[in-house]
Amino acid sequence: MSSAAASDRKTVSPRRTVGAKKLAIVAAKLVVTGACFWYIAQQIDLSQVWSAISRFDFRWGALAAIMIMLQIPLVGLRWHNVLEALGGNGGRAMRVVMIAITAIAAFFSQVLPAIAGEGIRAWLLVRRGCDWRKAVSSVAIDRAVGVALLVGLAFAILQLPSGLAGLGGYRLPILIVYGTLLFIGVLGLALTPWLVPIFERWRYSRWIAALAADAHRVLVGRNAPLILGLGCLVQLLSIAAVWSLGRAQGLMLPAADAAVLYTVMLGVALVPISVGGWGLRELAVISILGTHGIAPEQALLFSICFGLTLAFGALPGAVVWLLYYVPAALRSAERSS
Repeated sequence: MSSAAASDRKTVSPRRTVGAKKLAIVAAKLVVTGACFWYIAQQIDLSQVWSAISRFDFRWGALAAIMIMLQIPLVGLRWHNVLEALGGNGGRAMRVVMIAITAIAAFFSQVLPAIAGEGIRAWLLVRRGCDWRKAVSSVAIDRAVGVALLVGLAFAILQLPSGLAGLGGYRLPILIVYGTLLFIGVLGLALTPWLVPIFERWRYSRWIAALAADAHRVLVGRNAPLILGLGCLVQLLSIAAVWSLGRAQGLMLPAADAAVLYTVMLGVALVPISVGGWGLRELAVISILGTHGIAPEQALLFSICFGLTLAFGALPGAVVWLLYYVPAALRSAERSS
């Protein structure tokens, strides 16, 4: 009996350790976000922020939110083409299902870590009868395509003749980082046929070999142009949303400046040390716009509005989640188990 109790304690202890680590990470992110906003609050006049809100044109803000919403079906179609390239379920019905799942995941990504949103995508796809390995691989590859296109687009945008492209003197280091990432990605893709057999030799690296082989099949297959085209369109809609938010605040941003701001805000959000990029994004936007004579209060409102627009644009996912249909066959199988 005592040995059984000891075994239970050994089983529970690692779970508690993992849970404690997750809580510590979340707490650290909250501290970073709070510290950023505390620092910002010391630098601005809140009455000026309220004054800027009163001048906000909500028609342009609504247009920005619509552009964010339009990204959901495009991401769903991109993901569908990734799954199709992996030999997964195709057809119009699955295309609609994957758009619905993308909407649900986009909603949950606003309140949960991004990795949780991707997990929801894979889980719901499996519940629709997809193989686990193909579901996880499709989500991972789709996510990687989105990040890779963001890096590639950012590298190209920073070459544009924009007054904001100087990035406060950090343009060259950032270009080097982005260029290095692009080079590694392209080189890795080219070497995949030679690397996969090597990784397949070891038990613990076989999953890397399988994922690399899947990514190579997707990115050099016949669906690749459509996948990359949809990904670029998603990025362009985000830039248009930034431009629209600028108009809402009376900032007549040229398209190049809106593109630079977009790459900065999304690039900062990818740094996993704050909650959804909040706080860090505001500091970056205030710094960049401040070098061009824009008041910190107005820059702060711009960044917050962008974050709120992303959240508002994901709200249709909540409606889809409430109406989401689980096939009767799956429900009966779950009840019997």
